[in-house]
Amino acid sequence: MPVLSETQKEEILDAIYKAELAGNREETLKLKMKLPLAPHLAKAAKKLWGKEFLLTSGFDLSAAEAAYGKDWLQN
Repeated sequence: MPVLSETQKEEILDAIYKAELAGNREETLKLKMKLPLAPHLAKAAKKLWGKEFLLTSGFDLSAAEAAYGKDWLQN
């Protein structure tokens, strides 16, 4: 998974803010899924719902991969 630069994250956050202001919940959710899921949240989701949930969820798991290693979902 490609890692987002700080500029890319800021652009996504700005777009989320604008979508929220416009009342566009669908776009807001779509944009939020582009931001990396915090490693501790990814780990909790894996424990609660399993790796298949994470693989099919659409979450950006790059931060968890960077924190726990490439094979963290397999372990």
